[in-house]
Amino acid sequence: MADAFPSSQPKGKTRFKLISLKEEGLERKLALAFGFMSIIPILIVWAWAKMHQVDMSPALYAVIASVIIGYFLVARPMISLVLKVTKKVQEFSTGHFTGTIEVDERNEIGELARSFNRITKDLEHKIDELESSRQLVKRLLARIGAAMNSYEGIDNLLNLIIENSAAALEAQRGTLMLVDGEKQELYVKTAWSNNGQTADANLRLKIGEGIPGLVVKERRAMRSTGKSSSLGFSNTHQDEATVLSVPLQLRDHPLGVLTVLREDAERPFTEDDEMLLGSIGSQMAVAIENYRLNLDVERTYLETIMALALAVEAKDPYSAGHSKRVGYYAMKIGEQIGLDEEMLRTLNDAGVLHDIGKIGIKDEILLKPAPLDPDEQKIMQQHSAIGEAIVRPIRSLSKVVALVRHHHERFDGAGYPNGLKGEAIPLGARILAVADTYDAIITDRPYRKRMSIERAKDELRRNAGHQHDPAVVEAFLRFVEGKEERPASAKSQPPAA
Repeated sequence: MADAFPSSQPKGKTRFKLISLKEEGLERKLALAFGFMSIIPILIVWAWAKMHQVDMSPALYAVIASVIIGYFLVARPMISLVLKVTKKVQEFSTGHFTGTIEVDERNEIGELARSFNRITKDLEHKIDELESSRQLVKRLLARIGAAMNSYEGIDNLLNLIIENSAAALEAQRGTLMLVDGEKQELYVKTAWSNNGQTADANLRLKIGEGIPGLVVKERRAMRSTGKSSSLGFSNTHQDEATVLSVPLQLRDHPLGVLTVLREDAERPFTEDDEMLLGSIGSQMAVAIENYRLNLDVERTYLETIMALALAVEAKDPYSAGHSKRVGYYAMKIGEQIGLDEEMLRTLNDAGVLHDIGKIGIKDEILLKPAPLDPDEQKIMQQHSAIGEAIVRPIRSLSKVVALVRHHHERFDGAGYPNGLKGEAIPLGARILAVADTYDAIITDRPYRKRMSIERAKDELRRNAGHQHDPAVVEAFLRFVEGKEERPASAKSQPPAA
């Protein structure tokens, strides 16, 4: 079946072109179908009336009315609903879907529309979940970056893993407990709760005690019920909750247990939840073991360079105790300036290690009982760079590295190894320079005798603004003068040489 439409031709020459009904819309096709289907009964009635000379106008009107009523009250609403579904499908496929299909039909087409509404609602919910997950991943990556830039990155990463594992499993609590091999106990390493509540850091469980202890003992995951107190939290949630615990082990060696708690007891954890948390636990076990191995290596290296620092002083009886005293004075300057505890510890470590590079200087230069000539001075000046190279591999001493390298820079820029000037010199290095100079003045050297404290104070004042930072000199003099004013029994003494 086809429709005829005039084609565009020169004026005066009208021609018709057939267009396939395939190109027509469903609503028009339906109208055409009803029109064609109504022609036959109308022709039959008209022919019969002609044959029998009977007035069949009412019958014709009834047939035409029934066609119109059937079309507009029955067929057209169904087709309109189908068209609405089609339009919504097109919108959804292009990502511009909004709203649902309003439907009152109780037939198959109505059920199709309601099914489409349910599907699109579920898809919209999944899209929202994906967007939430995307935002969560972005926040997580940002926090992981910050954690990895921190010395205590392993602790921060473990906290992140506990928090996000619990959140992913729709749990309200989570804890990581590690095995204390000597005492055969579990202790809380890190914990998370959705209300900010902290776990009892003093909680200790024997292997086999409670759900976590039983999981470690039997080395298998467990889905059970319990209370938040079993995870180390105060029992704010009195009712029984669902608990999921998985062991952390490496090569059959138990390291700890990862546990999450869901307050809704009507929603127990599933086998899929157990598999997910078990996979996370396996990765955590590897990370913890690697961290411990790296820590052992770093601790051994740190002990080695501390021994090197003592070896430097052992070579030169005149410098015995010098490094400890420099660390002590540097801390006191830091206290006067108002530095925090972490920086004070850094200053002490830097003081102990500031001359470790002298282990690479020849004894004939290091122990020369006379002033060094220019060539010897250049060799001696290499000790700060050598010291930096020795300290740099130790992650826990990362903040000490620059202080060891730059403790011989001068405030006026005439120092070494980089000729830094003013505040371009790290504050800790400026503090070490004052502490180092003071201790060098008041102790014996191979080429001169010690000077008095008053002479040392005068030297520091004279070099303030040239060799030393004036603010650091002033802070140190406040410490020295305050120490001198206190009774002898109340004086804070530097470490013994």
